Amino acid sequence: MQRDSDGMPNELQRALLEYTPTDLEESLIAWTREHWNMAARAMVYNKPEGDNMVAGVSGVRSDEGKLVMQVAARVAVSERELTCRAIAAILPAWLEANYGLTPGGQKKDKKKDK
Repeated sequence: MQRDSDGMPNELQRALLEYTPTDLEESLIAWTREHWNMAARAMVYNKPEGDNMVAGVSGVRSDEGKLVMQVAARVAVSERELTCRAIAAILPAWLEANYGLTPGGQKKDKKKDK
């Protein structure tokens, strides 16, 4: 059976289906891949927060179900913290490189009026 079209996406399909990450996104992803061990280590430290997050959940019928929810909560908290750390590490340099913005405490020396 012959196709009606050539199989290549049209402009609308490319706009909806194709995605090219920005340099900021690529930097954030690369940083989190490099520092994934922070999230793994945080899984241990975030146990109390994960337990508190699911403490009031109703309808959990087994200890195994409760444990699954606690682990999922710890994963979510660890991912949140890793994302925050990635943004804090990457964003200032990216803003300076792309927009010339510097953090408030690190202002560049301006030429003094003579």
